[in-house]
Amino acid sequence: MNVRSRSELEILLERVGGFEEPDLRLEQYRLPASTAADILWHISLRHGDLEGRIVCDLGCGTGMLTAGAALMGADYVVGVDADISALAFARNTVEKFKLDGRVDLLRARVEELALKADVVIQNPPFGIRVREADRAFLRTAVASAGTVYSLHRSDEGVRRFVKSFTADLGYSVDEILPLSIKLPPTYHFHKKRFHKVEVDLYRIVRRAD
Repeated sequence: MNVRSRSELEILLERVGGFEEPDLRLEQYRLPASTAADILWHISLRHGDLEGRIVCDLGCGTGMLTAGAALMGADYVVGVDADISALAFARNTVEKFKLDGRVDLLRARVEELALKADVVIQNPPFGIRVREADRAFLRTAVASAGTVYSLHRSDEGVRRFVKSFTADLGYSVDEILPLSIKLPPTYHFHKKRFHKVEVDLYRIVRRAD
């Protein structure tokens, strides 16, 4: 592990920039550094799923989770995004933390991706703007790794869907971690100082049978 505490990780991740012109259709937003630190610290400390692992970050955006996974000791991280401008910011993130050689960035649509990793971490679109956008991410994630961490809107219907959808693909949800995200105004219709979103982090693993 390259960082000594969760607070140190958060301080480092505060240096990751946001989207200059976030695309509403892609549901782009900068994951707060505090939330990213919570997620990565939990994955590493509770499950040991980062240090020494090959990690793929689907929909990496500006590189928050990509850089964080590398800072937490992943051997190699691939950040994937379809948006070339987001990847330019992610490249700045990689250079800022001097992660060249341990992190690569790939422009691709998740539907077209064929990668293999130990662990996938993803903060996919919730499917609010583009119907079923989250399904493509889940399909690709489970095809890419035996262990997947996926962030979704907190809702009983969503929980039933994720469990059923991944079960049909030979995977099971073995943990759901509730989180609360405080987003600063990102789009024109965000009028409040902060927009609070309740989410769940799913740990999805390949079934032994």
